[in-house]
Amino acid sequence: MTKLVALPQSPTPRNHPIDHYFEIFILAKKTEGLQPRTLHDHKNHYRYFQLWLVSYYPDLELKDVKADHLRQYVHYMMNEQQQFANHPSLHTHIKKQGLSPATVNIRTRSLRCFFKFLYHEGYTEQDIAKRIKLQKVDKDTIGAFSKEQMLQILAAPNQRDSTGFRDYVLLNLLFDTGLRIKEALSVTWQHIQQDPLTLIVSASIAKNGTSRTVLLTKRTLSLLMQLREANQAQHKLLKSEYLFLLNNGHPLKYHQAYERIRQYGVSAGITGVRVSPHTFRHTFAKMYMLNGGDLFILQKILAHHDIFPWSGSKPEVRAFIHFYNVRQIYPPVPRAGSRKPAGRITWAVTINPR
Repeated sequence: MTKLVALPQSPTPRNHPIDHYFEIFILAKKTEGLQPRTLHDHKNHYRYFQLWLVSYYPDLELKDVKADHLRQYVHYMMNEQQQFANHPSLHTHIKKQGLSPATVNIRTRSLRCFFKFLYHEGYTEQDIAKRIKLQKVDKDTIGAFSKEQMLQILAAPNQRDSTGFRDYVLLNLLFDTGLRIKEALSVTWQHIQQDPLTLIVSASIAKNGTSRTVLLTKRTLSLLMQLREANQAQHKLLKSEYLFLLNNGHPLKYHQAYERIRQYGVSAGITGVRVSPHTFRHTFAKMYMLNGGDLFILQKILAHHDIFPWSGSKPEVRAFIHFYNVRQIYPPVPRAGSRKPAGRITWAVTINPR
């Protein structure tokens, strides 16, 4: 296999002969009703592949693409591509080369889908991507914050500052609801119901395109109300429907929230667990299960279609089952003086029932 050199970090965008077929693929997937998030992911994954093609095989026609070309690309991702190479901020201080096996698999699956489509539509004679194997991924237990780490990261934002208070409210919302970060950033006041106290994750912002309802606590509602009032005072002329805003009044974006959460983890001195938005979701699930939550209700809260490992569920769901098994062996102990069993996480570090 030919040794590949590192790609330039910000190459000038150029077209490639295969781009035409990818546009046909995307159009077909749109007509099939794929969610905008899924279409966006396919476009992102192809963009990385296209950058590689333009650098090493700029004139490669679809009819000449072989399985070995795809293996070369997988080899490049595993060993030579810089992590976060095109990230708006992380590329400046993370220089490690070689993507994680999980990331390589995500991009490989997207390529498989693309080339399988080309084969079924008659654009290629073989489904060459079918021969590309996925990487082995270690099945570690789920990463989640401890109660002490939850306190540490909540103490990190400066609540006297408008930006710090916004971030503090976002951290509480993630801990309290188990929302995905993009779902949380898309929340508007119209999604919040006060009787009963719930948050409606509408189909338009849900990752899987299915609406669901999650419970809110009075504390989190109070924080959201304070944030709304602060937004109205700071942005009187710009009436944004979103709750999590930048100082210019525009909605807070995923990469901006990701970076701020990472920085809070650094300032709080948190080690031994990845500090990322999804770790809050893991922590919610862990606390829910260890405090007497029902596995199948958790499935609904998190909007997972499958819950059992033999039905193709994700690794984190298998870890939730581990927590469920632990709870069956070591049932939660109710609070002193209370006849009610332990329940869901109430907010952040208060994990007793309401």
